[in-house]
Amino acid sequence: MQVTTDQKLLRLIKVAPVVVVMIFAVLVNIFVVQDNRSQVKKDTANLRSDFLAQQREQIKAQIDQVYRQIEYAKASTENQLKETIRERILEAYGIAETIYQRNWDKPEAEVTRLITEALRSIRFNDGRGYFFIYKTTGENVMHPLLPQMEGTSKWDLQDVRGSYIVREMGAKVKAMGEAYYHWWFVKPTDKTKEFEKIGFGKYFEPYDWFIGTGEYLVDVENDIKTRLLKRINSIRFGENSYLFVFDYQGKVLAHALKDTIGTNQLADRDSSGQPYIQNLIQTAQQGGGYVRYINPYTPSTGEASDKLSYVRGVDDWQWALGTGIYLQEIEAYLGQREQQILSQHRDNLTKLLVLSFLVTAIVLLISLSLSKNIANRFHKLQRRISHDFDELEQTKNLMQQMAQHDALTELPNRLLLTQQIQQAIELSTSTDKQLAVMFADLDDFKKINDLYGHSTGDKLLQAISHKFAELIGQEDSVARFGGDEFVFCFPQLDCHNDALSRVELIKQVFAQPFEIDGKQLYSSCSIGVAIYPIDGNEPEELISKADIVLYKSKARQKGDVLFFDQSINEQVQHDFLLEEELRHALSRDEFHLTYQPQHQINDDQLHGVEVLLRWNNHRLGQVPPFEFIPLAEDTGLIHDIGLFVIEHACRDIARFNAGRNENIQLSINLSPKQLIAKDFIAQLVKRIDPTGLPYQSITLEITENVLISDLVAVTPVLQQLRDLGFSISLDDFGTGYSSLSYLNTLPINEIKIDRSFINKLLSNDQSDSLVKTIIAIGASCHMKVVAEGVETDEQLQRLSQYRCDIAQGYLLAKPIPFDELCTLYPSCEPKLSAEPSS
Repeated sequence: MQVTTDQKLLRLIKVAPVVVVMIFAVLVNIFVVQDNRSQVKKDTANLRSDFLAQQREQIKAQIDQVYRQIEYAKASTENQLKETIRERILEAYGIAETIYQRNWDKPEAEVTRLITEALRSIRFNDGRGYFFIYKTTGENVMHPLLPQMEGTSKWDLQDVRGSYIVREMGAKVKAMGEAYYHWWFVKPTDKTKEFEKIGFGKYFEPYDWFIGTGEYLVDVENDIKTRLLKRINSIRFGENSYLFVFDYQGKVLAHALKDTIGTNQLADRDSSGQPYIQNLIQTAQQGGGYVRYINPYTPSTGEASDKLSYVRGVDDWQWALGTGIYLQEIEAYLGQREQQILSQHRDNLTKLLVLSFLVTAIVLLISLSLSKNIANRFHKLQRRISHDFDELEQTKNLMQQMAQHDALTELPNRLLLTQQIQQAIELSTSTDKQLAVMFADLDDFKKINDLYGHSTGDKLLQAISHKFAELIGQEDSVARFGGDEFVFCFPQLDCHNDALSRVELIKQVFAQPFEIDGKQLYSSCSIGVAIYPIDGNEPEELISKADIVLYKSKARQKGDVLFFDQSINEQVQHDFLLEEELRHALSRDEFHLTYQPQHQINDDQLHGVEVLLRWNNHRLGQVPPFEFIPLAEDTGLIHDIGLFVIEHACRDIARFNAGRNENIQLSINLSPKQLIAKDFIAQLVKRIDPTGLPYQSITLEITENVLISDLVAVTPVLQQLRDLGFSISLDDFGTGYSSLSYLNTLPINEIKIDRSFINKLLSNDQSDSLVKTIIAIGASCHMKVVAEGVETDEQLQRLSQYRCDIAQGYLLAKPIPFDELCTLYPSCEPKLSAEPSS
């Protein structure tokens, strides 16, 4: 019976391969054809949905960006007004002061006439602005618009809210030297409501005057609106996309069709009878959204077309801001792409079918040959099958264990972790529950490896892993992600508090020390948490977001826990965008330099300038240095950026010094990464030499973090720079814990007092003593002392009393472009008013 069965089996072995190959070939071809058709439909559907979604998000992002710019402009209205009128008053005060100084010996009436004649005709802010002068007793000295008021007392002049304008403003300006003041008037052009007016005055002590001006806040806001609408009118996104703005009454404020601007289109309807302008405005008023309609105007053709627009309201200004896409263009593009996909799939199908037939023929021939050999070996294989099967099963189980588990801790590895999270997601979905993925990282684990060795570190990981395995439930899982990182998965959670309770369980593992080889080792961990379905639907997405907040948590405080939220996601996206744009900033010529003057306090002369880097990006706008400088250091871009600053600043100051009797100093800030680069000095010299600026005219500013990071490596570099003739300045002096020790060990010849001390110089006795001590230390060490952040005459006077060498701050000048620097200092005339004490 067994022989008969074997004979049948042998015949089956000879015939079966051929039959199986034929059947398989037919089934494969059928499957390929069906799969090709299914894939064509799927690809076409995905193309359409993805492209439409992308276009919708794109127009929304465009509007959101313009909206943020409008909000920023609105928020800066008052500050812009204040800055403008203050600058004008300072100019007027400077004119009055100059006239007085030149005519101090003349009668007051004569000097008054000269000053009022100089200021009376000056206008600004599109002709709205003018100067007025009052005595602090209320007598009007000059009023360009109402000259009949001059010589009369306005002591009792009140605004519509009952405030005594001249009386209160005069008292405030006299007490503070200069001050802002708010009052309310009914404008001649609109007597239906009150309008806020902001003024600024500066006390003119010789005649007990205050020189002032004022401006309606609404006028400045209207100027800003006009500039924004002009800019919005100029923005285009491709051939047919543009921005449009309606007010809530239907008036066109901005549009690609210039003829419509200023007209009211609230009652307009499209060809389907839809009041599309009214719908756009209503959608904007309700918080924004998408509106589909037939637009009567297409820029490229001038004809009506189906359009999808996104609008958003600017409620304070009653604006409806929007842009859109023309659906006919999209349909044309999608039709073209669908034809391309269909053609590509047909070509692929033809190739697959031809290949399939060739392979089938070859396999048939091979299978006939092999079937004979197989039959001959059948008897031998029959005896080994049982043995090999058992061995194969054991090997499979072992390999599966090795492939899915960590060799050191025996916990699941990344491969198995992803499967477990996917299964947990399916479980949580079926029960309408939440799931938490927690990314844990041991704090300062490297220190344990460095101190006790890697074998001790491995044993600690094993001990922690065993405790982790003990705390998880039947449906939970934990895996070693790599190094000292572990990932937990907790499904079936009802709320946020359930996730917090799991966090506490993890932290309890570290409540007691671990005993490893007789040593008590303490450890802790930082945790990042991502929640399904709030933060993501896929395992990799949840792990990635938990990883992001883990390192945000470690950066904030080790041993902390942080849950993923939208603000973190936005910050991550911003960081990616910032780095991407920074990598192209130099090639796009987006950097520019400004210079802040430094004055010698003893003789009012210009001593030098500090070069400051500014970045204006087309997507991010003005990016502050505290955002992009650390990023440049982390990415290594600081070397090229620093050399750019050095080369351009030296070239500018060499031009500035040309033809002058004395050269001014150029102060350049150095990054720690620049200073410790192996070829820094060679690159520095290479960039400076072609400019012709002497090394002696250059001061290199360093901060204490340079010294703290690697004092041994930095000291010889600084000495080489001093030997070449460069000056070395220790910036932010006094803010570190070891500043005094650097003065004795490093070749420093200038120290800069941090602005935090200058800010409190007059209000804090401790700051006053520290500043006085620092100046004395500088003098005893034969070092120049620079005071940063000088903003008031009183601060300058105090520094003069203490015999500080150099002042820098907004009192003297704000950072300005090179052209303005040349205009401001055609020659080194005095700019200060303080005299050194004897």
